[in-house]
Amino acid sequence: MQTEPDLSFERAKRERRSLMQEGGLPELLDALRWRWQPTLLIAVLFTLGATLYVESLPAQYDGKAVLSIAPRAGADSSIVRVVGPKYPAYVTAPATIRQVAPGIGEKPSTIENAIDSNIATDTGNMNIVCRLPDPERASNCANAFAEQAVAFSKTDKILTALLVARALPPTKPAAPPRRLLELASLFIGSLLGIVASLLLERGRPRIRSWRDLARSSGYPLVGRIPPSRALKQGPMAAFTDLRTASAFRILRANLEPQLREGSIDLIVVTSPAPADGKTTVTTLLGEALGRLGMRVLLIDGDLRRPGFSRYAQVDPHPGLSDVLRGEVPLMQAVHEGWAENVSILPTAHDPEAGDLLARRLTDVLEEARENYDLVVIDTPPLLSTDDARTIATMAKGILLVVTRGTLARSVSEAVVAIEALQAPLMGVVANRFKESSVPYYY
Repeated sequence: MQTEPDLSFERAKRERRSLMQEGGLPELLDALRWRWQPTLLIAVLFTLGATLYVESLPAQYDGKAVLSIAPRAGADSSIVRVVGPKYPAYVTAPATIRQVAPGIGEKPSTIENAIDSNIATDTGNMNIVCRLPDPERASNCANAFAEQAVAFSKTDKILTALLVARALPPTKPAAPPRRLLELASLFIGSLLGIVASLLLERGRPRIRSWRDLARSSGYPLVGRIPPSRALKQGPMAAFTDLRTASAFRILRANLEPQLREGSIDLIVVTSPAPADGKTTVTTLLGEALGRLGMRVLLIDGDLRRPGFSRYAQVDPHPGLSDVLRGEVPLMQAVHEGWAENVSILPTAHDPEAGDLLARRLTDVLEEARENYDLVVIDTPPLLSTDDARTIATMAKGILLVVTRGTLARSVSEAVVAIEALQAPLMGVVANRFKESSVPYYY
């Protein structure tokens, strides 16, 4: 019989697998919207190459002569329909071409691909068309074959042929149809770009919506943070934005039952990759919980690329790295935050980050938990360094922050890594997801 953690792990795998099984037109259109750069690049390059090739093709001109095929005296006029087709066949016959071509200074092989003839339906009008790259050559060719057809008719006892319109040098080329070919190249290039983009998306699917994120992770979404300019102005201005404040209050409300029932006093905030918004979520979640009266300590656990000091505008010294080295007591390194009940423990870059965290972080966190109701740690990306995994083993709860556009594979790998550590994943926070249908005001 499977235990509860085993069932949870299997459920998570099934949910992640379902992301690759779902599809349909909306998903394809969304993939094209995200992969428009390769689509556009391939379409432009293919169209440009095809256009240059089409423009380099030599122009072809049609010389056209018209003959009238009529029955001789005493013959039925309907005989033209039966016997008349022999004249176009005679004009295009290899023997005729070999006879006429030398007289106009052309090679028979050239004329074989250039000459064409037909009789208009239900008429006796016979057209002789010769297509060559020079207008004079095209008209001379058509007239020579027309004269040959007239000469042939003199031996015909049933029909007679009369040249009614000699070919004149054409003023406009008849081929190639450049604009049509260029339009076709644009269509084909766009189609190739779309196919390439879909193959790229299928091979490396990305998280486009919070539903994709829920399916990919197999865990509930405890928060959905919309993109906001207020978030770029720092934590002091974030709660002045209505949508941002509402999103973090919802995140707080979703976490409250777990905080109460699980006696969680240490939360680790991590993400699969850099720039997912961990620091933003950590600071504003701390403020949201501080507004409930909880004493919250926010710790910058990223000793490789610290962000608290810049985001919260505090001095990184003294900070976590100084505390881990035993140079400063914990409470002396803590800074007052921008909001009530919020304290900050920043840090500076430290080249010995991994060893310091492994040796001393447990003792530091024990002291912090004695002085605060809740400790929230901002860690490095989970898949980039070993520091985040070291910190995650000490957590009572983990929040995974994922931004829009993250590779689905990265999300799955991050979840598997957390499960391998047997760390309690409280849920996933979707960051920078545009959800225009969600009302943020009443």
